[in-house]
Amino acid sequence: MAAGEEVLVVGAGVVGASVAYHLTRLGHERVTVLDSRGPETLPGSTGLAPGFVGQLSATPELAVLAKDSVATYRALSAAADEPAFWQVGCLEVATTEERLAQAHQDVEHGRGLGIEARVLDAAEAVALAPALVDAERALGALHIPSDGAADPAGLTRLLVAAAESAGARFRWRTPVQALEADRGRLVGVRTGTTGELLRADRVVLATGIWGPVLAAGVGVRLPMVDVQHPYVFTAERPELDDTPTDAPIVRYPDHAVYTRRHGRRYGLGSYAHRPLPWEPSATRDSAEVPFREADFGSALAEARRLVPAFRQASPGRRLNGVFALTPDELPLVGPVTEVPGLWVAEASWVTHAAGVGRQVAAMLLETGRLAVDPARLAPGRFDHWSDRTVYETALGHYQGIYDAH
Repeated sequence: MAAGEEVLVVGAGVVGASVAYHLTRLGHERVTVLDSRGPETLPGSTGLAPGFVGQLSATPELAVLAKDSVATYRALSAAADEPAFWQVGCLEVATTEERLAQAHQDVEHGRGLGIEARVLDAAEAVALAPALVDAERALGALHIPSDGAADPAGLTRLLVAAAESAGARFRWRTPVQALEADRGRLVGVRTGTTGELLRADRVVLATGIWGPVLAAGVGVRLPMVDVQHPYVFTAERPELDDTPTDAPIVRYPDHAVYTRRHGRRYGLGSYAHRPLPWEPSATRDSAEVPFREADFGSALAEARRLVPAFRQASPGRRLNGVFALTPDELPLVGPVTEVPGLWVAEASWVTHAAGVGRQVAAMLLETGRLAVDPARLAPGRFDHWSDRTVYETALGHYQGIYDAH
């Protein structure tokens, strides 16, 4: 892509902001980011993300993207007056002998990916996070020191500020109602406020759960399935200060539970409930949907019993957020071959957002070494699959966690 060509990014959440940030870092200043909300209100699912950044994955591409993200988040936070990422590490607590044996295997797997890890005994794990590790059930834990906890809203603000200072433009309160194509090529977007056609040489969709709705308008299927997921907080704890976190993030793989500190509160999420798909709509302006006790109550009650900080704590906010899954759990990154000019950066979590942004920027500008083979993330890699197969396979990943539990 030539230096003078215009890139339009739709969506100013953590992924869209990351795309703009990395484009400007590579020297491309003709970048405009559109979002329906104002800069004071974080859009989409980014504001609902619990901010767990874990790098070790059975899928090497996800590990690479997460490592890239950690490097970016560390650099941004180190230069900021108010950091938004804390490299506190992660504990994956083993409550069965099988999981403890798996932890030893994960140390070797991590070494192959360049991610340091070691196995702690139960006492060491409890000492690192006494409020989050069940001393009676823990047999040990996998410790990954370079993982961390993020403030997704803060990270997005840092990415936006850095991109703006390098020349990117952010147009707030500018909802995109449709993509505009001419003779099979994307030429820009129509905004909902005035119907104005904003032209661009490349348009990058980074709109999370709304991506498939916009793409469908130009005949493109994005192979994503949106699912509901609960996350709950304790009420503020008077014995805690405003320090965002002073303990590792903690996961219980045997129980599909994860937990961390958020300043004066603790937060907890669980996958141990039946999968709940959600159908996106152009009229919905939030990724948060109603929380139904019947859907999540038993799973969260079990999770609260597992995590010491939640056993006697007064309940705080509870939320039901929607995020996207793909059939292979990898994000959708790169150009859409059937509609030249359209690119996507979709189905990515905060964990991988900065890595995805760098991948998109490097591909657009055709510069530098790509972190991941583009074919592994290509949006069209499931074009030969039926809608039903895409749906069932993607939802099956959530179902698999639920069944294993």
